[in-house]
Amino acid sequence: MLIQQILNGLALGGVYALITMGYSMVYSILRLMNFAHGDVYMLGSMLVGVLLVDVGMPVLPAVLLGIVTGAVTAIIVERVAYRPLRFEDRSISMITAVGASLILRNVAEYLWEPRTHPFPSLLGTRAIDVAGLRITTGHIGVLAVTFLVIGALNLFLRYTKTGKAILFVAQDVSTSALMGIRVDRTIRLVYAIGGALGVVGGVLFGSLYNSVYPWMGFTGTMKAFTAAVIGGIGNLTGAMVGGFALGVIEALASGYISSAYRDAISFFLLILMLLFKPSGLFGSQAAEQERV
Repeated sequence: MLIQQILNGLALGGVYALITMGYSMVYSILRLMNFAHGDVYMLGSMLVGVLLVDVGMPVLPAVLLGIVTGAVTAIIVERVAYRPLRFEDRSISMITAVGASLILRNVAEYLWEPRTHPFPSLLGTRAIDVAGLRITTGHIGVLAVTFLVIGALNLFLRYTKTGKAILFVAQDVSTSALMGIRVDRTIRLVYAIGGALGVVGGVLFGSLYNSVYPWMGFTGTMKAFTAAVIGGIGNLTGAMVGGFALGVIEALASGYISSAYRDAISFFLLILMLLFKPSGLFGSQAAEQERV
């Protein structure tokens, strides 16, 4: 049972890792808690579900349209809600982020009603029994897509001019501007990538649990924040590790305690991390001192 729960948790952790990496990319540059991130990916994920179930659109164009919607929505939120307040106190930007989150949720409820919507199993439901373990094609598919996307993102950041610009801006915004990097365009791209990653995670979540709903954005934001703190907020490797760790912890809590308490256990872990190691597993001491 232990190994089975760990396998289940790794699949869920793949979803959390993708969502958290998008969240951490924004924080790494702007030091902004983007509380609208979850509702951005919610909007794109619900659109995919509606296109697949109600419209009958083929999978690939529906998913691509959802990813584009998430990216464009993130850019709009950055331009309207965040950029005018970029040099103001961070608490003001956080309040704006909460406002943007509520607006996006209300847009989703207006368009598709405040209820749970069905979502097809895009990765299949066939089960494979291996040494007493039940492994589904859905679990395998989630992990495959997660590592494929993470690998592609890593290659993009390390070996392309635009990706290197993102890494430079994450280190020092002012110096990057002096070196000729177009900071505003780079930040827009980071938001777009974050929104796209979130939608991919949301689609995988919908495929695993066969449902999407307007309030999944708030839960997703809090899980992304928790995973980011565990791994080291602003650190992409930490975001990935934190996402997988959170998924495994929730699966073990569901299997050995109760699924009703898994969220409470996750947030209790968040409190412990903030109290005893606020820099996270991969965070730097400087980041810890900054938050203190």
